[in-house]
Amino acid sequence: MVQLIFRLAVLYTLPFVLLFLTQAMPGINPVWDFANAAGFFSGLLLAALFFYSGRPLSQPFYDGKFFMNLHRDLSYAAALLLALHIGVLLVSEPLVIDYLKPSATWPMLSGTLATLLLIVLVPTSLAGVRKKIWRNHRRFKTWHYRLCVLMLLLMAVHIIGVGFYTAGLWKALFWAVLMAAAIIKPLLARPSPPRENGPRRRNTAILASRLSMGMALFALALAVGYSLLANSDLPL
Repeated sequence: MVQLIFRLAVLYTLPFVLLFLTQAMPGINPVWDFANAAGFFSGLLLAALFFYSGRPLSQPFYDGKFFMNLHRDLSYAAALLLALHIGVLLVSEPLVIDYLKPSATWPMLSGTLATLLLIVLVPTSLAGVRKKIWRNHRRFKTWHYRLCVLMLLLMAVHIIGVGFYTAGLWKALFWAVLMAAAIIKPLLARPSPPRENGPRRRNTAILASRLSMGMALFALALAVGYSLLANSDLPL
């Protein structure tokens, strides 16, 4: 469990430090910067879902429900952060609604389309809904993966195209490589987890929910910290 928490923390903090704090852009205002940081962390969580796709891993040695719930609850956390990204921007600056119109620039339209895909993907992935749409689980996984890839590509176009936090070729390439790695990961052959002494630990689903909530709170704390730091007199 400690290894999993560490990997998720690194997935958050490393891109955050490289893209936000290295050659940092000046802050606009705390609310605006918080909202954009929340959207950034939502994107990182959506990429993490490709690495933690619901299949059991060797560590932690928990039952399958833990990993299924982790995938589901991390998607909820990503949706929450994305809702904050959009909602806070709309409340703080109503003119942002122009970015949601069909006449908006392609990077903004990409963000809108990615959001709409997430709105579709979350409910259709719930067991009660997906079984009514896809009676074959393999077919569901195929369509789910394809739509998730499209969503991630649209999100990458949005983040790189806007360019505020990915200004500079190396930052854009870093984000592109991160997204490419996420997309490729589920396609790679995965060896069967080695058997340890005894069965996997059961009744761990609640731990996945707590971990996902913790990651959402961690992201919010980083977003708040960044918004205050970027608008202070302290050098970034």
